Amino acid sequence: MSEAGDDVLEARARELDPLRSGKRTGPLARLISMRVVVLFGFMRRSGVRTRRRLFDISQTEWRIMSQLGPFAPLSLNGLSELLCKDRGQLSRAVKALVERGLVTRKRKPSGPEIELALSEEGKVMFKDMIDLAIEREQMLTEGIDPADLEVALRVIDQMIVQAEKLVDEDGEAGD
Repeated sequence: MSEAGDDVLEARARELDPLRSGKRTGPLARLISMRVVVLFGFMRRSGVRTRRRLFDISQTEWRIMSQLGPFAPLSLNGLSELLCKDRGQLSRAVKALVERGLVTRKRKPSGPEIELALSEEGKVMFKDMIDLAIEREQMLTEGIDPADLEVALRVIDQMIVQAEKLVDEDGEAGD
């Protein structure tokens, strides 16, 4: 089949699949937060495949590297807090990254805790992954007016502040 034929089939599949067509319905369909979750889901799925193909790295390993890049050195506890992930799962992924030479583990001079950081090879990969993330963002926002993107960023930033307040309130209520 030709590329044009493939494009027609893809367009038809999108029309028939409300989860991929943007034609979601139901009580949550108009919520901005739910649309952000849908966007995140698509970007995550495609990103996982791309990072696996280009860097042979899992989603958890990517998330670890994405935090160690700007925030190292970090302890496993600190990393667990930042990523809201179980220490056991993170420990296995860190071990794999150390074995690949992408992450270093060093005992903290002031105590028994281990500090994690990107190795030189890990820093190179991190830069390449950041470049890829920026490229994907540009593809995602292509054709959108820069003024609209600025408004979207400002609104999402405000929503993040409000969400942080909800987390704080929920935390106080649960104490």
